[in-house]
Amino acid sequence: MRRRALEAGADLVGFADLGGVDEFPRAVVIAMRHSPEVVADPEEMPNEAYHAEYLALNARLDEAAAAVVELLRGAGYRARANPATVDEVGPDKLSAPFSHKMAATCAGLGWVGRSALLVTWEYGPRVRLVSVMTEAPLAVGTPVTRSECEDCTACVEACPGGAIKKEHWYAGRPREEFYDALACYRTAAARAGSRGMKETVCGVCMAVCPKGREG
Repeated sequence: MRRRALEAGADLVGFADLGGVDEFPRAVVIAMRHSPEVVADPEEMPNEAYHAEYLALNARLDEAAAAVVELLRGAGYRARANPATVDEVGPDKLSAPFSHKMAATCAGLGWVGRSALLVTWEYGPRVRLVSVMTEAPLAVGTPVTRSECEDCTACVEACPGGAIKKEHWYAGRPREEFYDALACYRTAAARAGSRGMKETVCGVCMAVCPKGREG
């Protein structure tokens, strides 16, 4: 499965024990990185290159997930892909039905930063995610349960909507205690809309995060 995902363009692949949060006990988590140059300048975010890559990565992630599902089903296991992004997330529903970030932390790929983005050691928050649920008895990674942002507040200071608080994430902590999803949504929608983008994207916190810059 790891090889199949990497062949499909994955930069990181992890395997998670979901601990009973879904009908399937395991997840395959796939991450693809943003090109460093498209998220280099926070003043320009969201730029056209980032927007185009955001859409392209979502499509590539869904293709990689489909390849993994095909492999699992071919081996006789039930499997279901959760799409890289969902259309129904909006101001009245600011969370997806399934959290790729939660699965990624369970797989040991990284932690949730103050910005509520997954932060990986290799690429920082400059990744997008997809996940595949399965009943296959996969060997899983070691979960990450606490933030490794330490004293860094770069995203807090840069956030144009004031959505990011100075609180650390830890497993099970309510998102509202460290991140204002509505403020983020409204600001991202306004910034993207002013640039003619229908998707709600921003990327400032990606651009300023020092983690993974050399990845």
